[in-house]
Amino acid sequence: MGIIQFKKANCKHCYKCVRKCYVKAIALKDEQAQIIERECILCGQCFLVCPQNAKYIKTDIYKIKNYIKRGEKVYVSLAPSFASAFDGISFRVMSSALKRLGFMGVEETAIGAGMVTAEYEKILKSGKMRNMITTCCPTVNLLIENYFPDLLQYAAPVVSPAIAHGQVLKKVYGKDIKVVFVGPCISKKYEAEKSISINATLMFDELLNWLEEENISLNKLDENPTEMHGIVNRLYPIPGGILKTVSNDSKKTYKSIAVDGLDRCIQMLEALREDLYARKEIKGYFIEMSACPGSCSYGPALKDYDKPLLLARENIIENARKCTHTKIPKTETEKVDLFYEYENLQAPEDLPSEDELNAILESMGKTSEKNIYNCGACGYDTCREKAIAVWQGKAEIKMCVPFMWEKMESFSNLVMDNAPNAVIVVDKKFDIVEYNKAAVSMFNLYKFSHEGLPLEMVFDCTHIQIEARLGNNVYDEIQFVEDVKKTVEITSIKADIGENYVIFVKDITEDMVQKEKIVKMREETLDTAQKVIDNQMRVAQEIASLLGETTGETKVALTDLKKSILKSEEIEESVINSKRW
Repeated sequence: MGIIQFKKANCKHCYKCVRKCYVKAIALKDEQAQIIERECILCGQCFLVCPQNAKYIKTDIYKIKNYIKRGEKVYVSLAPSFASAFDGISFRVMSSALKRLGFMGVEETAIGAGMVTAEYEKILKSGKMRNMITTCCPTVNLLIENYFPDLLQYAAPVVSPAIAHGQVLKKVYGKDIKVVFVGPCISKKYEAEKSISINATLMFDELLNWLEEENISLNKLDENPTEMHGIVNRLYPIPGGILKTVSNDSKKTYKSIAVDGLDRCIQMLEALREDLYARKEIKGYFIEMSACPGSCSYGPALKDYDKPLLLARENIIENARKCTHTKIPKTETEKVDLFYEYENLQAPEDLPSEDELNAILESMGKTSEKNIYNCGACGYDTCREKAIAVWQGKAEIKMCVPFMWEKMESFSNLVMDNAPNAVIVVDKKFDIVEYNKAAVSMFNLYKFSHEGLPLEMVFDCTHIQIEARLGNNVYDEIQFVEDVKKTVEITSIKADIGENYVIFVKDITEDMVQKEKIVKMREETLDTAQKVIDNQMRVAQEIASLLGETTGETKVALTDLKKSILKSEEIEESVINSKRW
């Protein structure tokens, strides 16, 4: 089906769509929500409540534009709820705007509603059905087919008004025409996919955007509109509207009741099921069911519609009062086969054994009755339902908020209790919120609890407070705490959440003692080294003095020796030369 689709978004730890989904057709995998298509009834609630806009509706607008571009004959079946979506706009104005977009013809879906009403009257007059549920709402039909198939015997075997109108449009204007349903209902897309009577659907918000793109304003009247005559059938979109279209004579043997809103529909179906197998007292009821609160006047495709429900209802009633003066459309007088047998679509139930279920509950920390909160934060009404969903692969264990919170607190307490340094949490006034065992030992906090007392009772926090007021989220200092005779290193950090500060305190008294010893040793070493240097310099100077005298005498002797040698060489050379001559 793929009608409601998800896009990548910040879809983590919210579970709002799961909570709102009455049939739990949403699975969480890798912290990302996914629609389980075979279980979805297309009520659109997950689409409406998603705070991250992670869901979007499959669109047919490109298909419709291509029909028109190819020159196809495209007709519109316009839901009567247009009167609530387009405040103060008449059918003739809507028809003009749609034709300017390229549609060949425009008619109201309420024409099909009149045909459906006629079929209901036949069934009611026959008295063959013990109870009869209207089948105009595709979401209600899916709900019965998927989750209450034993009550299919109460579902009126009649197509919806949109399908009926699509059939008669194709009969009158040609089987090759394209029919586009325009309305506020997401589940009509499912109907269109299953039926050959509707080729595509266009949501009201899509139509608004398209009109804006084409600069088409809603201010012109269609000079040749196809207006319906059975105007009472325009009441179909409001709660009880279907019942108002059925004659009193045909329903005189039945008690009529209208139910709108999926939660109330489910309650009614559960009551009918219980009665079916037990009391068998609920008999002779003609039940109008609509999944949306306010029925079709407030469908999910009106997500950004901010008009009060009461005014939306009044707009539809006002539109139903408008008489028409054109001749009756041929589609309003033609007959088509509207019989439809709804089918059992219920998937086989996959349930864990009690042992398997208990193992899952235990893995979620549900080891006793006191741990079973049934808080619904995960989206499931009870812990047992959540455990079954885990077994079915629809939910994850970590979706249990109390369990994860307790796990986080346990881990936090483990870290706090076993931290070697003191950890003190204070509020924005620097009053103590909590502290760990190391803080008790470091500052001798045994006598009484210091929670709620000023931090300054433990050590001087003047500089930390000053830095906090200056907007500095991290501050370090070293100070000597006189009361405990300790030197400590303090680091203050502002918490990311809330206005608390976390103070980490490390006892560095021993470190400081060792540091002082090292400094003293260094000073002593330097002093000794200086003395050695001084002695060496003195000795060097004495040696240099002594070496200076002897060196001078040696230099004189060596110079005389050199001169004597040179002189002897001269004498020797003179003798040799004289002998030569």
